[in-house]
Amino acid sequence: MTRSPIKHFGLDRQYQNLKSELLSVTDSVMSTGILVDGPYSEQVKEWLSDRTGCQYVILCHSGTQALEIMARHEIATMPDTDPYTEWKYDKEAYRTIRIPNITYPATLNAFASAGFNIDLCDVDSNGIMIPNSDPEQPKLECYVGLYGNPIPQDRFENVCIVDGAQHWLVADGHVGVGMAISFDPTKNLSASGNGGALVTNDEELAGFAMRWRNNGKPDHLYPGTNSKMSEIDCAHLLVRTKYIDDWQARRKEIRLRYLDTIDKIPSVTAMSNRGVHADQKFVIRNNVERDGLKKVLEEKEIDVRIHYDKPLSDTIIGNSEYIKERPDMMSTSHALCRGVLSLPIYPELTDEEVEHICTSLIYYFDAW
Repeated sequence: MTRSPIKHFGLDRQYQNLKSELLSVTDSVMSTGILVDGPYSEQVKEWLSDRTGCQYVILCHSGTQALEIMARHEIATMPDTDPYTEWKYDKEAYRTIRIPNITYPATLNAFASAGFNIDLCDVDSNGIMIPNSDPEQPKLECYVGLYGNPIPQDRFENVCIVDGAQHWLVADGHVGVGMAISFDPTKNLSASGNGGALVTNDEELAGFAMRWRNNGKPDHLYPGTNSKMSEIDCAHLLVRTKYIDDWQARRKEIRLRYLDTIDKIPSVTAMSNRGVHADQKFVIRNNVERDGLKKVLEEKEIDVRIHYDKPLSDTIIGNSEYIKERPDMMSTSHALCRGVLSLPIYPELTDEEVEHICTSLIYYFDAW
């Protein structure tokens, strides 16, 4: 029997399933002549507000842009001389933010471009940043729900910004000062191009974000940029919202099947568990045979990826002058990057394909 290659993402299959709906709303948008800031944008904001429990939703060009807006807000509202009474830091301490050493570089880029000093911080075994334990040096923190792992509630005891690109569907209202959402095509709920949102219950942040995304209008208190989602992207997103719960249920089903397989392989651990998870990625870890396993799975025409092959501290930008602290080579973040491998986990995978992936894993480790 000839088996088709298993892609890492199933966007082509999703399109075939939704083709008539997507083409229909595309025609609806184009027929109105309203291509930005129209009725579909308003419907997306209403849906997101209800889904996240946040009062304010600001749509923008990408999840990265949402992070950049929050970073710019923190800099723009920073005191010139006196420390914030509430936060009890001086200006220079306030300009420092802690971010995890293993995440997509966009998290680092957002704060670096805003002018922050950055502490790259180690993570726990689930890839979640270890919180600041020094009460004498409070710093702003940015947490990332790596691979779809929810952020533990105790992390919100400090003032934090949330990069929710991978886990926002299970954030359960824990958004810190504000949370960035990505609708990149690789995410569980995607636009057909770029798209993102900032969700918050902070009125001041929301007002700043609405101005920033629209070149500072209407009063030009702050500079800004042009950062919007198109009406077509919003219309396509709304089509997909009708199916997201079913898709998430299917992702969980695949995750549990993978976990059943991983339980039989002593040398492999999963970066997911059987509890709450957004299933944005299914990542396994094997620090001895990761590259050999990747090669064998690719020979079996299974498209696997490495997220991420190096920690931020090992990149060129991660060694720039604004990086003030970084973990050493013995850190958990370094160890994870040496062993992680992502398996396909999109809802359009067939049961046969999932079994082929599981069988291939067992075959490799039995032979090894």
